[in-house]
Amino acid sequence: MARHLRSCLPHKEHEKNQKLLNFPPSDTNVDSEFGKPQILIGPNAIYDANKMREAIANWLLCTEQPFKTVEDDMYVKMMKTANPLFEKVYRVTATSDCFKNWRLQKRVLSFMHVPPPRTGFDIAECIYKCLKEWEIEDKIFTISADNATYNDRAVKRLKEIFSRVRKLSCGGKLFHIRCCAHILNLLVKDGLTKIECIIEDVREGIKYINHSEGRRQTFSNVVHQLQIRDQKLFLDVPTRWNSTYDMLSFALKFKDAFPGYAEYEPHFSHLLSKED
Repeated sequence: MARHLRSCLPHKEHEKNQKLLNFPPSDTNVDSEFGKPQILIGPNAIYDANKMREAIANWLLCTEQPFKTVEDDMYVKMMKTANPLFEKVYRVTATSDCFKNWRLQKRVLSFMHVPPPRTGFDIAECIYKCLKEWEIEDKIFTISADNATYNDRAVKRLKEIFSRVRKLSCGGKLFHIRCCAHILNLLVKDGLTKIECIIEDVREGIKYINHSEGRRQTFSNVVHQLQIRDQKLFLDVPTRWNSTYDMLSFALKFKDAFPGYAEYEPHFSHLLSKED
C-alpha cells in the first residue's frame, strides 16, 4: 500500500487539494518530558462547544462511562491540555445530551407457533428456546406481557429458569412488567360499558347520515342554519377506543343539529335524549 501510494497519481492529486482538518499550527516545540512535538494553537482556531458536547455524549454511551466522569478534575485537566479552549461539561448536561443521542431500538427476533392448548409452560419453553438460539438468555432484564393468566404462568416459569443460572436484578422484582397499554385499554373499555347504549346510538346515527349523499347534504344544511363551524362527522373504529373518544367529541359539537335533522328525516331513529 505504501509503495502504491507513492506512485498513485489520483492520490497525489487528492492529497494536493485536501484541506487540513486540524487546527493550523502557529508554532511547534518539543515536549521535553515525553519527546513529542508540541503544537501551539493559532489565533484562527475555532472551538465548537456543541460538537465537543456531542462527542463527549457519544463517548459516554459507547464506553458506558458514568456521567460523573465529565466532572472529574483529572478528566477536565486532560481535556484542557488537549485543547485550552475546552469548556467543562457538567453531569446534568452530559446526561441530557446522552438522552438526545440515544434512541431505543426495537427488533423482532422470531415468530414462533405455539400449538394448542398453549399453556404458560409451553409459552415459556418457546420463549426460552428463542433466547437460547440468540445466546441472550443471560441478558434479559425484564419481560412485558398483558394480563392473560397463561402469560403470568409463562413469566413465572421463565423467572424460575433464569434464577437458576444467574442472579436477577433487584431480586427479580422488575422481571415481570405488566403492559400498561393493555391495562389502560381494559380500564377504558370497562368505563365505556357504562355508556355503551349511547355510543351505539351515536355510531348508528352517524352511519345513517353518511349512508347517502342526500342525507349528508340535508345534515349539512341543518348545520349551516345553526351556524356550526364544524361540518364533518367522525365515525370510530369500535376496536380502537381512542377513535371512539374522537367520535364522541365531534358528535358533541353537533348535539343541537341532530334534533333539527330528525325533523327533516322522519326515519332517523337514533336521536339521543337530553339526558344522554
